[in-house]
Amino acid sequence: MGENWQLFIFLPGLIAAWSVLIVSVLRTMFKAHCDDINSRLEGWGKDISKLEKDVLEMKADLPLSYVRKEDFVRFEVVINAKLDRVHDSIERLKERL
Repeated sequence: MGENWQLFIFLPGLIAAWSVLIVSVLRTMFKAHCDDINSRLEGWGKDISKLEKDVLEMKADLPLSYVRKEDFVRFEVVINAKLDRVHDSIERLKERL
């Protein structure tokens, strides 16, 4: 029984040492994971700023390349009216000849 008390003292010490080892491994893994997430987030920040820049450029170019439906209809009506006048002029010339 004299040696048993040493075993009872050794086992909690072993459990405490094992717990410290597990906690330190988990802490290292958690830190590595957090560093990886932070590096990915920094990359996303660059992507987001590039995306914002692209959207602003597209917004600036939009009035140059986009025609509203109403504008197109008005333009088409004007062109068709001119073509009708040209057609009428040609028909009148044919009648005279």
